[in-house]
Amino acid sequence: MARLRQQHPQNYVSSGNIHTDFENIIRYLNTAEFGDKTIAELLSVLFNESGTFQGPIEMRVDTVNGLQYRVGTYPGADDGWQDLITISSLRGPSGANVGTVEGPFFFNRQDKLITTGVQTVTVTSGGSGYTSVPTVSFTTPQDSINGSAPTATAVLTAGVVTAVNIASTAQGGGYTVAPSVTITPPANGTQATATSTLAPIASNANVIPYTFDQNTEDIVIYKNGVLLGLATTGSAAEYTTNTAANTITISTATGTALADKYTIYSVRSQSVTNFRRQDTLVSTSTNSVAFVHSSDETLLVWKNGILQEPGGGADYINSPQTATITFTSSLAQNDRVVVITVENQAQKTIAGLMFEDEYTNEQGFINYNKLNIQNNEIPQNKVNQLSTSLANKANITSGISTPSGAVTGDLWLDTSQVPNILKFYTGTQWLETSPESSLPTFLASNASQYVRVNGTGTALEYGTLDLSSVLPKTDRGAVNGVASLDSSAKIPTNQLPDIFATSTISFFNVWEDASVTVTNKTYFVSNIWKQKLRLDGITHKLAAGTCTIQLSVDGSTIGSTFSSSTTRASVNMPTTIEIDGTTTGRRLELVVTNTSGANSLEVGIAAATLSV
Repeated sequence: MARLRQQHPQNYVSSGNIHTDFENIIRYLNTAEFGDKTIAELLSVLFNESGTFQGPIEMRVDTVNGLQYRVGTYPGADDGWQDLITISSLRGPSGANVGTVEGPFFFNRQDKLITTGVQTVTVTSGGSGYTSVPTVSFTTPQDSINGSAPTATAVLTAGVVTAVNIASTAQGGGYTVAPSVTITPPANGTQATATSTLAPIASNANVIPYTFDQNTEDIVIYKNGVLLGLATTGSAAEYTTNTAANTITISTATGTALADKYTIYSVRSQSVTNFRRQDTLVSTSTNSVAFVHSSDETLLVWKNGILQEPGGGADYINSPQTATITFTSSLAQNDRVVVITVENQAQKTIAGLMFEDEYTNEQGFINYNKLNIQNNEIPQNKVNQLSTSLANKANITSGISTPSGAVTGDLWLDTSQVPNILKFYTGTQWLETSPESSLPTFLASNASQYVRVNGTGTALEYGTLDLSSVLPKTDRGAVNGVASLDSSAKIPTNQLPDIFATSTISFFNVWEDASVTVTNKTYFVSNIWKQKLRLDGITHKLAAGTCTIQLSVDGSTIGSTFSSSTTRASVNMPTTIEIDGTTTGRRLELVVTNTSGANSLEVGIAAATLSV
């Protein structure tokens, strides 16, 4: 807009005042311009025709610079912005306390009603005319939430109810008074009636489950509306707590009876400045109790478990100046006074606020430093499925050596082989995870061997086939399956088979003792002379009882022990036993121990005769 100016000033020279006034008007109007707009034009931009402000003022929160503003219209989205509050000032320190919220001082209330079940039902009138067993029902227990009605069965004799039986496992619960019993009436006849008797309360009824944190909380317990006390000079506590077992035990002196009701509260003691509880047992008649407190502290006072009302016209007056609590009526000897300092509301700190774009950092991870969360502070159950995943985990080890301390299901990447092989532990050995073969790893030394189950039946192994009892064409210098003869027309010993025959050496204890009873002793089995035997297996069985058996040679036990019972067992010897009686006779024996009602022991020993 063009500025206002005076044209042809010579036309107004007749009066100096007119000239001066006109110049002042021009000067005033020119100074009222803002940029290229006059005040009127600027106001028309800032306000609409209705007088509503619509000025081009914008604000934003920039993640780098903080809170910014700009006035006017700009061609670029990032042009013209001015800093108002820096981002560090806007965020504040991590975990900044921006206020408090109110929380209850007493919380976690739990009520426990001492109840029991029904022990017996007595038939007062058996009725008549019953053609089928009637149904027995009971009134709802007083503790309808935790209790349940018992289950009972009527006994019917000649149309009359003669008894009602309650199973020991179905006595119900939640009763403080014996319930009414209803026996359904017959179609035609007289309805039977009965009464019930309650069972004694449980021996552990005085043990109440309750969970609280003794480091941050206190508790108060009421019995039938009366506060229970802690230990004081001259009196024991009326209850004890066990935070490890999460239980509260009412003392024997306090006593627990049917229909007693216990009410338990937790106290936010940590949230109360200088929290204190004082239990006092009055030793002599008086009207005051000493308690140090300040004028800004709020007190709760109980006398013999009953909450007192403060005030001169009520129950007591608290006097901070004299550190006493004075009662309007005298306290008698053995009266119990309990004082607790409280606050109307417990205070809770709120952590510093976060903007939406600060929930995660630039990498998309949770901004833990902003949340002020330290290491090892997040419970596993707060991370979705983490506990389940850890419970189902399998440890994996990578290396050239067999891992030690492995448990079933562990994995091992064996890097000693190329390519590397992944193996898993069965509890007894490492097996390859390849689905194509479960054979053990073989080496050059396993050439011409075969796969067999080991002596304990727990794994596969490589072994050499025993062909010593036959004469194949290529073995021992035989020609076409027939051994050659020496100069004496005899078969050379190096062409004889290792095994000539197999047999079973039998044993029966009756042969030696003439009695079926098996005793703890060493039994004679057989003499071995001019032969060499290999013991490959054993079978055994008792007619009754149990015992333990083991082979012995010349008084020295050999091999494993076996447990014998009435079930026949036939097993291979875990370790091969050879008995050489070629030059000296040997005595084979059976050592029996740990007999328990054992009789008629039968034993068979599988023996192979070896070449000498």
